[in-house]
Amino acid sequence: MTEHTMVNKTWLVLLLVLLAGCGSAPPRQPAAVEQANKTDQAAHRAVRDGDLMRARELFRQSMLLQQSLDNLNASAMAAINLSSVAHKLGDDSAALDLLERVLSDTAPQYPSELRATAALRKAIILADSGKAAEAESVLQLAERECRQQCAYTSAMNNLHARLSLGKGDYAAALALSKSVMNSSAEKDELANAQRVAAAAETALGQHDAALAHYLVALELDKELGMSARIAMDLQGVAGGMEKLGRKAEADAYARRAAAVTEAARLLPASAAKKAIP
Repeated sequence: MTEHTMVNKTWLVLLLVLLAGCGSAPPRQPAAVEQANKTDQAAHRAVRDGDLMRARELFRQSMLLQQSLDNLNASAMAAINLSSVAHKLGDDSAALDLLERVLSDTAPQYPSELRATAALRKAIILADSGKAAEAESVLQLAERECRQQCAYTSAMNNLHARLSLGKGDYAAALALSKSVMNSSAEKDELANAQRVAAAAETALGQHDAALAHYLVALELDKELGMSARIAMDLQGVAGGMEKLGRKAEADAYARRAAAVTEAARLLPASAAKKAIP
């Protein structure tokens, strides 16, 4: 073998080694980081599957794993997600305690959007508990943290609309809900806006408009697969039709609402929990 041939073969071997390196998998994350991320993903899957008990345990594990790595933002987000699940399971005390960990921290260690998310979640829980004045105060905090630039403007407007509805300011509730409908909000917020608008139109005596809003909400909630909201929409349609003198149609929608509620009740607990808004 000539010297020239040996040099060529050496370069060929080096080239193959370099090409093999280029095509190799990227280095894996440290095991603890990978475990934390996988646990968070599994928690979100459990929520989508309607298994809220499993989601609660997985979000708790995710929160602790992120805390153990001093990942403050990821730990706070897991706590917010855990609070949402706790609220859906009826444990509002635990939900509010989790949110307070983020909101009561005086050090500027959490970004504004995280604090806005926690404040909005707390305001929703308070509103659902009938504590409208407290909810409005916390909602104002969420808006200050959001600064009209975060992803939760539509949800905030919907909550403002709900609170306006509760105060009897139907015109304001209608205007706020319509602002959400005219935005690029997600389907769940669009459905919420349609329901608030329907309630406001009903209070204003605009029963045809209210019925139209309930029908749109129904289609959106069916796309989302939310049984409790579907039943609510069907009941709203039934009420609207009754007010318009369409008794037979109203009775048919009321029966459909009852059937949806009964079917959800007979499902296994994990599946039935998916019906909670």
